[in-house]
Amino acid sequence: MKPLKTLVLAACLVGTIASFAGAKDVNTLAGTMSIPNDVTIATASNTNTLGIVKDIIAKDNVKPSTHKMTRQSNQQALAVLDQMGLSYDIYQLQGADKTGQKDAFLVAVDVKEAAQHLGKKEANDPMFIAAMAALDKGQIDPVTEQLVLGAINKQIPTSTTVVPLNGPINVPSLDPKKATIMPKTLRTLTVENAEQVHPVAGTKYQTYAASSRLLYSDGTIQTPLYANAAFVLKPGKPVLYVAFTSDVQRDYFKPIFDNAFKSIK
Repeated sequence: MKPLKTLVLAACLVGTIASFAGAKDVNTLAGTMSIPNDVTIATASNTNTLGIVKDIIAKDNVKPSTHKMTRQSNQQALAVLDQMGLSYDIYQLQGADKTGQKDAFLVAVDVKEAAQHLGKKEANDPMFIAAMAALDKGQIDPVTEQLVLGAINKQIPTSTTVVPLNGPINVPSLDPKKATIMPKTLRTLTVENAEQVHPVAGTKYQTYAASSRLLYSDGTIQTPLYANAAFVLKPGKPVLYVAFTSDVQRDYFKPIFDNAFKSIK
């Protein structure tokens, strides 16, 4: 879990580092995107925070008291952090309107790189090879596009839907009826006003987008969120962008992200 904790730490600290303002076009993983002049963006890979986190992990690794498994976890964390700015990146956007300060986080992931890493077992599968070829080319033909979008959109709720995030827990027992118990705390994600995945017109690269309102609950605290995502098929470097902000800031950030994703070049 250490690599995940490290990424969360880096993401949380993005807001504390220097950012640049007044830029119309800003660099991101797939290319430049346009944002309003009054919106400030901070990029995790371009900050001192990344170096500080890596230095902390490296120093922990050379301690004689550090356990072997911890060292291995630290090495994995460093390998992940070394890819920030290359295979993925994290951005924080800050703006303001008449109701006050606004902020959102944007995560970008190189889909081809992730697919190659996660799909090693499927490397010789014809469907996997075809998918990788499409990612290299940066283009999906109309027939395949309709088939893929149809399959994906069938899974997207068309009405408010509550999705359980933790299922039954299997425990050792001689009695099969007692071998499965439900956790005391049920975590759920409520999906509302979910858009169908759709192609975006007027883009340099083939782009698909969708957004949704979300409500995360851990049984005690409820967190209303808004997510806006785009898949940009840049040839050789297709990137998935996923933006998160609080639901109360949705109306402010939705047009910003819609236009930003459309403008990538």
